[in-house]
Amino acid sequence: MARANKRVGLAIADSVFGPWRRADEPILPTRPGRFDSFLTSNPAPCVRKDGSVLLIYKARHYEGNLHSGMTIGVAYADHYEGLYRVLSDEPVFPPDSFHIEDPFIWQTNEGYNMIAKDMEGHLCGEKYGGIYAESPDGLKWSLHGQPQGYSRTVCWDDGTVQTLGNLERPFLLFQNGKPTHLFAAVSDGSDGFKDASDTWNMVIPLKQ
Repeated sequence: MARANKRVGLAIADSVFGPWRRADEPILPTRPGRFDSFLTSNPAPCVRKDGSVLLIYKARHYEGNLHSGMTIGVAYADHYEGLYRVLSDEPVFPPDSFHIEDPFIWQTNEGYNMIAKDMEGHLCGEKYGGIYAESPDGLKWSLHGQPQGYSRTVCWDDGTVQTLGNLERPFLLFQNGKPTHLFAAVSDGSDGFKDASDTWNMVIPLKQ
């Protein structure tokens, strides 16, 4: 029931400490009969210089008694408060070929780049690892020449190497226009959250 009611919403505040003003309605409702008929979730906004927003989001459809794998849609708004409209009746990545979630996008001189969680590992070569994709317009995406954006195997400051159970919801910190740190939700298990004993938010410095 909780998953079936997941929607992309919006809350606004002058400070991260609040108070927050929450929109009464979702900015991306589900659409019956479409690829996002079951849920909309995990929004990845790219606010452009003119104030408009390209929004990538996770979607899933549920028709009859079956639900699809998770896939990615794209929406647009002239301003971050909306109105948002979905730009394509088809998912950005077809779910029969791509089973991904947790997108993060940013704008480049050539268009847009994306990292996202590869649920099966068919694209980046590692289950729950991250794909790296690029697009000239935010609508047509293809895998980068080096398709793996990140790995669940990390090296700690003391040289210890560990393969984490999860490394997901990736977000990049940009400083002076360049990505410097990757933030992700992680677990210490070996099979996602199923056998995890601890979870935390990890900050990984990036090599320039």
